[in-house]
Amino acid sequence: MAERAWPLPWLEVAGDRGGALQYVQYLLYRGAVGAGSRLPLVGRRAMSWTLGALMRVLDRNRARAAHECIAQAYPDMSERERHALLLSAWRHLIELVLEDARFNERVLGPRIAEHFEVEVTPQARAAAESGRGGLIVVPHVGMWEALPAIAPVLGFAPTYAISRPPKNRYLARHAQAVREERGYRLIPRHGAIERLLDAVEGGAWVGLMLDQRASGKTVLAPFFGRPAHCERAIAVRVRRLRRPVLFAACYGTGEPWRYKAVFEAPLALEELSTLDAEGIAAALNREMERLIRRAPEQYFWLHDRFRKAPAAGGA
Repeated sequence: MAERAWPLPWLEVAGDRGGALQYVQYLLYRGAVGAGSRLPLVGRRAMSWTLGALMRVLDRNRARAAHECIAQAYPDMSERERHALLLSAWRHLIELVLEDARFNERVLGPRIAEHFEVEVTPQARAAAESGRGGLIVVPHVGMWEALPAIAPVLGFAPTYAISRPPKNRYLARHAQAVREERGYRLIPRHGAIERLLDAVEGGAWVGLMLDQRASGKTVLAPFFGRPAHCERAIAVRVRRLRRPVLFAACYGTGEPWRYKAVFEAPLALEELSTLDAEGIAAALNREMERLIRRAPEQYFWLHDRFRKAPAAGGA
């Protein structure tokens, strides 16, 4: 089968800070991550334990936000268990960064499928085979950087991901090159809505990570039962696009460079057509919650998800 053309021209997703200091910071980051990624597995895990415990103490704002979100999602969880889940969130993020640094070297190539256990519902597979494109909603759970690499192999192609680049221009350029070597392209977060529409209408699949706190024009919808600010523009476009909206995640298995990719059934277009923006945002959140609950120890609980939103049951 011939490869489908990219419906959008290549776009640079670059940070806005350059100069000598930024370049030095970029080199230091690359050196630290590169060295850490070459440690044996026991060394990487010891590094994640040490840095995770340190960040849990030092970053009090993220700790507060994480405890708030964990308590909302698991109200019966003890304080000790919540602290453990917060540490797990930091550890998982650090291990993801270290593993991802060598992902291309260890995973890419003709045998990439051997690194993934795949779970694709019949509805999701039919959507991929339709050639019409659509949206893939992904929460920050598991090894989310690995997911777009397997998506084109499974028929979700061409594939894009909306990305907010690091502010450091050199790091942003490096990150884009590494990601696009995996067979997908980036769409910059600024001005993404119109480009998203063009990409999907051109038959592409666009990945969205919608579990972060939205800014600008938002709608309030429950996330684990509590109102949270959500992307209004995305909710409105989802209804207008009339394309499949799938939900996906890629979980770590405990073995380096071995993953479980999950592509779940799309929301019913008939249901979407009857919902307003708040209803669509709530439906998106419910599906992301299900994926998060499959591996809460691999979720990035550190987003300040409920900032500037009313408390549960509030007006």
